[in-house]
Amino acid sequence: MNFLFPNLPYVMLLKNYYFIFLARTSKTLGKGKYFRKKLFSARRILELNFPADDDFSFLQIGANDGVSFDFLHSFVMKRKSSGIVLEPVKDYFDELCENYKTVPAIIKINRAIHRSEKSIIIYKIDKNKTYLYPDWVKGIASFNVEHLTKFESIDREHIIEEKVLAEPLMNIIERISIPKIDYFQVDTEGYDYHVVDLFDFSKYKPRMIKAEYINLKLEEKKKMKKKLKENGYFFFFEGLDIVGMDLNTIKL
Repeated sequence: MNFLFPNLPYVMLLKNYYFIFLARTSKTLGKGKYFRKKLFSARRILELNFPADDDFSFLQIGANDGVSFDFLHSFVMKRKSSGIVLEPVKDYFDELCENYKTVPAIIKINRAIHRSEKSIIIYKIDKNKTYLYPDWVKGIASFNVEHLTKFESIDREHIIEEKVLAEPLMNIIERISIPKIDYFQVDTEGYDYHVVDLFDFSKYKPRMIKAEYINLKLEEKKKMKKKLKENGYFFFFEGLDIVGMDLNTIKL
């Protein structure tokens, strides 16, 4: 290597590992805790690597209405964004289309992701009863009814079924044929590992991945971490999620 003109990606990689080293060796309280929290922030990392008005391509599975529970919509709208957003629940999908109606480069798809089923039942709170609950009930629709019944505050009579279309993830991606994916986000209330496992990393290498982690089974949590490691991602945990980064292309 020519040390007078070092390879810039290599320098970035060294800096990334230096910051990670500092985060891991810093004290758990005080400035060390603040440093780690600031360093390992998905929003800060995205804003650092994809400045406003730059190109940004993304894939979002379980997009809900595109606005609730997430900073991604405001981030996307400030950039030259393109990509795919999927939401299986029809009511939420209609809102999603409305919230992204000014961005035709974002393809909206009313589908669920599943390994084998062409249609599947999703359990959700009846929209006529959501006023009885906090806003978060809009974000708990799931293939697994027990994901809803575990909340003692939810009346089981308010849980309804919706049959939705489904297909494997790569079928959709290849049909639309997007050139690249910078950011891959998954929030499917318990099916998240399967969605990530269905993604073909040999065809696309997102620079960042964020997936809901809290609702996975213990074995799926292990598999999720292994999947990210095997595909070259450093990961950290933020709130309910696991966040993977390709340290060769993402700077901290």
